[in-house]
Amino acid sequence: MAKWMKIQRDVAMVILLWLLAGGMPAQAVNISVSIPPLAGMIAPLLDEDDHLSVILEPGVSPHGFQLKPSHLFRLQSSDLIVSVGTPVDSWLHKAVQRYPETNVTMAGLKNVEKLPVREGGVWGHEHDEDKDANHAEEHEHAEHDHAMLHFDGHLWMSPDNARALILAVSEKLQQLKTQQAGSIAARTQAWLAHLQQIDAQVQQQLQPYRQQPYLVLHDAYQYFEKHYQLNGVGSISLNPEITPSLKRVQNLRRAITERNVQCIFKEPQFPQNRVNSVVSGLSIKIGNLDPMGVYDAAGKRVEVDYRPYDAWLLQLGTAFESCLTPN
Repeated sequence: MAKWMKIQRDVAMVILLWLLAGGMPAQAVNISVSIPPLAGMIAPLLDEDDHLSVILEPGVSPHGFQLKPSHLFRLQSSDLIVSVGTPVDSWLHKAVQRYPETNVTMAGLKNVEKLPVREGGVWGHEHDEDKDANHAEEHEHAEHDHAMLHFDGHLWMSPDNARALILAVSEKLQQLKTQQAGSIAARTQAWLAHLQQIDAQVQQQLQPYRQQPYLVLHDAYQYFEKHYQLNGVGSISLNPEITPSLKRVQNLRRAITERNVQCIFKEPQFPQNRVNSVVSGLSIKIGNLDPMGVYDAAGKRVEVDYRPYDAWLLQLGTAFESCLTPN
């Protein structure tokens, strides 16, 4: 019996030394994000055992989306919840208020740039007839988050804003997984350095097209446009769910002719008839842009919940280059 007790003590001592030496298995964390691009930003920071889930299913529009009981259960079991914190994911705001210690919102970060909301139509040349329609769209788009309407909610479209979120999430992960803090910090720096290279590549790619005017289906790309100094001149609508007025269509068609617009971008999540009504009978190229990063260049949905942020930036750069290149 004494010999058996000694063996038990020896085994216990070996286990204790193993744990003190860092042999403890890595603590897996559950992370939930509101929309796919956020997952593409932070996935490179995670270990293989960590679980990352996206609330907004791929291909589903965030406009009018509603949480299900399964989503609420997922949030409750999450160690970290990452959201944009704007009308884009307003359907999540009330739920995440229950978990202030585990919630990171892009809009709440100090270093995140926020640009004013632009109305639908031809930017800088809105007619009185368009203004009433713009106000109706803003109300619908905000979904009762009126306080947020003073800035454009598509914050993830800026590579600089993406860097701010990556650093904030990295800090949270290092607090959650103290034993892996060093490796998380190293992965963070490697990921940011890689994104810097991709950013420079897209800058060089789009530099020749900075003066080329274009239109978009809805104004989701202002941050990308400013970052790469592109020349967007208008959008069909503020909310792509809402059909533009006849007066707006006429104003957009006039702008296409007067400004020699050669490109208009549709979005694969929405019917092309919104674009067709503007360009019918006009000689203009139609390109594809996906603000959620779940469609490929041809407008087909990819078989993943999210795409890496670097791959998505490259796809956006190629989409702009292809459509803005003169015939």
